[in-house]
Parts: sequence; C-alpha cells; structure tokens
Amino acid sequence: MSQLDNLILQVGTNQMELVDFRMFQEEEGGGIREGIYGVNVSKVIEIIRMPPTLTPVPDSNPYQAGIINLRGQVIPVINLAKWMKIKEPDCIEPKTKQIIVTEFSSVRLGFIVHKASQIRRISWKEIVPITMATTGRHTGSKVTGTVKLSEEEVLLILDFESIVDEMGIFGRQEETLDRMTEKKNNEHRYILAADDSPVALNMLTKALQKGGFSVMGVKNGQEAMEKLRMQRDLDPEKNIMNKVALLITDVEMPVMDGYTLTKEVKADPTLKALPVLMHSSMSGKENVRKGKEAGADDYIVKFDPEAFVTIVEKVLQKNSLKASVG
Repeated sequence: MSQLDNLILQVGTNQMELVDFRMFQEEEGGGIREGIYGVNVSKVIEIIRMPPTLTPVPDSNPYQAGIINLRGQVIPVINLAKWMKIKEPDCIEPKTKQIIVTEFSSVRLGFIVHKASQIRRISWKEIVPITMATTGRHTGSKVTGTVKLSEEEVLLILDFESIVDEMGIFGRQEETLDRMTEKKNNEHRYILAADDSPVALNMLTKALQKGGFSVMGVKNGQEAMEKLRMQRDLDPEKNIMNKVALLITDVEMPVMDGYTLTKEVKADPTLKALPVLMHSSMSGKENVRKGKEAGADDYIVKFDPEAFVTIVEKVLQKNSLKASVG
C-alpha cells in the first residue's frame, strides 16, 4: 500500500494514523455485519494480498493460520477472525482477503483481514478508552479504544498487545519475572508509569517492584501530567525530583499520547529535570527517533523484564550524575 510510505507525523501533535480495515461477520439471522477496526500505521510494515496457500506449522498456536516467506523473512500469520471469535460469511473468498504485516515488540506478525479500507488521521483526544460502559456488544472484541466516525459508525482499535499475550510471549516474561531476584532500594521517590494496556502496566509494575522501586500507574498522558503537577505541588520546594524519580510512558495512549506527554514535560520549567523513559511495543527505528526528538532520555521496546530494570537503573544513575555535576 503506497499510502504507508512517508506517513510521518510531527512529534507532539497528539495525532496518530490508523489503517482502517474491515471484518465481516455472519449474524444469527443470516445478515452480515461489517466491523470497522484500526491499527496504528507505526506498527504496519506493509499490506499484501492473501497468497494462494500458507505453509502450515505443526502444533502451532490455534490462532496461527501458517507462515509466509516475505522476501526471505519467515512471518507467522494470524487468523484474526478466529482470534476475534467471529463467523466469517461464505461470500468472503480467501483470494480477496489481505494480510497486514506488522512489527511490534520486535516481532513481525501478519494478520489476515477481509479488507484494508483506508488510512485515517485522528487525534488521540478523539479516542474514547474502553470501559465496561462503552464496550456494549464488543466486550469480547479486545479493543483499547473507540473512534466515532459518524452517527452510525464506530471504529474499534484492536489491542494487539493482547494478541501477543495470547500467543504466549508474555507467558515467558512471567517466568523471567519469577526468576528475578528482588532488590532492596532505599529510594523514597516513586516511578510514575503511564500505559493504557492493563497487561503491559501490570508487567512493568511487577518488574519495577522486583527491582526495588515503588510505582504509581496511570492510563494515559493526561492523567500522568495531572499526577506530576499534583506531586510537584505537594513538595514544599515545588521540586518534582523530590517526589518522582522517573516517568515511564507508553507511546500509544488515548487522550494524550506518549510523544505529547514527553514534549509537555520537557517544556515545563518545573518538570523538565524529570528523566523520561519511553516504553513501547512500537519497535521501528522511526519510533525511537521520534521519542528522542520529543525529549525522551531513553527508549526501550516492550518487554524484557531484566533488560527493562537495567535500563531504568541506567537512566536514574545518569540523571543522578547530571544533577550532581549541575
């Protein structure tokens, strides 16, 4: 898809671009419902036609349809309809389907969709985070947010971290966490972590606690800014560093994304001394560049628990040395 080329948004605009794709579901009465879904363009490598055959993999994950060889790289392909537990209409022919090839958490995966429709540019403020009140009939769809397109149409942003979780990658990370030796840390300041994915926030919180740190968790960039300002104002000297040691932020979050959060923190004279570590499943070089451009002190791809804690300690040590020199 040529539209994917050169889709680079300016850092700090609080906007994102989504690949709008469609999944069709046969309903009980025989009708067909068109579901509108989205995935961040920053996670998409390319979109290809469904090949005539996929190479099967014995004893593979039940959601895996097989593998493809894409220019010498073997890529697992996920049957998205099966993962979403929807019944595909007979009129959807295999040859008309497409595969969205993604890269996140340093893993390349293909997802079979019925139709890649278009690319949409939206503000993170337009995204309504999923709660029990807003999920309705989509409680089993594993979505992170919704975007109202019209009075009749709503786009659902899929939680690809949940797919990775169900593929067993986070399961191995749990084993790593269990093996990690708990550290005792005399640090009285908190680490503030912002991530809209409950799975990811839970994992990084466990890793940080194993590292001896106390953690405050929030669901988006706006909540993080409010928490930082509150902690700053609680300090008699109005010094954020007396209250919070480090800000860890995801990139993809509703209301305010991680790039915008980082840029706002670094632009605030009372907060700019706070080190920022970006922690995201978006593993492309362009995403790392944009994080550094926003002002992040470091950028780490989700999620190796031991490497994560090591990076946190490195950033804190570097900031401590900077403060002592200053």
